[in-house]
Amino acid sequence: MAGDIDISPNRFARQLRWLSRWRRVVPLVDTLSTGSDRRVALTFDDGYRDNLTVALPLLEKFQMPMTLFVTAGFVDRRGYLSEEELRTLAGHPLITIGAHGLWHRHFNRITFDDARFELIESRRLLQEITGREIDLMAWPFGECNDELEQLSKECGYRAAWSVWQGTNSSHSRWRVPMGRKDNLFRFVAKATGAYALTKARWHRLREGKSRATLPATSWEVRA
Repeated sequence: MAGDIDISPNRFARQLRWLSRWRRVVPLVDTLSTGSDRRVALTFDDGYRDNLTVALPLLEKFQMPMTLFVTAGFVDRRGYLSEEELRTLAGHPLITIGAHGLWHRHFNRITFDDARFELIESRRLLQEITGREIDLMAWPFGECNDELEQLSKECGYRAAWSVWQGTNSSHSRWRVPMGRKDNLFRFVAKATGAYALTKARWHRLREGKSRATLPATSWEVRA
């Protein structure tokens, strides 16, 4: 996949095996409360079909829960989950379904009205397909701002997750990204929090400085 954002099944299995020995993998909502720093939650974005065919069997093997943030408008597209497959996942005891926008648009680069529409319609569509309450979401491209955090709350979301941007409050909780370059050493650094204290903080600082110098045209909606 573009951007090195995929992980091979073998590497994913090794990561889950390490987590089974050294961490307690919990449902994502459990991380909203204070508790042991040994807790880890697993999330997947977009709603690719291999979340069902590849990731789920490994999660079942290790009995680990995960949250799948689905881009609602991509359901039934080639390479993504079908409505029937999404319903199957939604009914699985290890899986929680959340929203990931309607068309995977960059929320920081669209109008406030468009952002509201994306938040409301993605939630409505996923609830219609799964028959379940959808009150968790992840920001596409991992970014949001204070106004969007408040908007997601107004649109009925209990909590939301970003990656680099946001206040790390309940509607922009920071996550640590994984990819194919993450060998076991890098994975352990990320899973134990060392990455969040160093690389992640550096990334947020760098992004903040670069954005401060961008011309206004850089924030136009991408086609």
